[in-house]
Amino acid sequence: MQRKKLSPQARLSAEDSDLFRQSVTGARPLLQDKIAPVSRASKKKARPTTTFSQNEQNLFFFSDGYEGFVTDGGSLSYVQQGDDPRLAGRLKRAEFQPQVILDLHGLTQLQAKTELAGLLAYCQQQQFNCACVVHGKGLGILARKVPNWLIQHPNVRAFHTAPKSWGKHGALFLLLKINQPDDEQRQ
Repeated sequence: MQRKKLSPQARLSAEDSDLFRQSVTGARPLLQDKIAPVSRASKKKARPTTTFSQNEQNLFFFSDGYEGFVTDGGSLSYVQQGDDPRLAGRLKRAEFQPQVILDLHGLTQLQAKTELAGLLAYCQQQQFNCACVVHGKGLGILARKVPNWLIQHPNVRAFHTAPKSWGKHGALFLLLKINQPDDEQRQ
């Protein structure tokens, strides 16, 4: 047995229809007030602005021509010469938890290099010793460049491919040297 679909008018009783007509009697259309809707503020956080000289100084350590770190497609691991060789293993086991995360997805090489330099400067300023850099997998361009940039910076003690819960082969955990502020060095 098939039911016929009834139009909205056929479903209303005559009493309901009369009641509706009485309630809208004398109603007029609203005039457009021509006020544009206000757009909501973006949820993205504004990046801190830095001066050109600060960026230049932060980028000093990063050379694109330097290929000191060759990846074999597996886990990446680096410990600065003279530092504890077990640091990479400790990063691998997530014994250090990142205090800040930098996501480089969708950035060009120049933008990624600038953001990475900014991250290292920010960590120094905030006294953070562990960070996570998410470079993604994609074509592998940033996955090859980021380790080469990091080993050139004197404040990078060690890095290792992040644990699976943090992005595995698309991210790196960094362990950084933290210079004490001038006030604390004098004491």
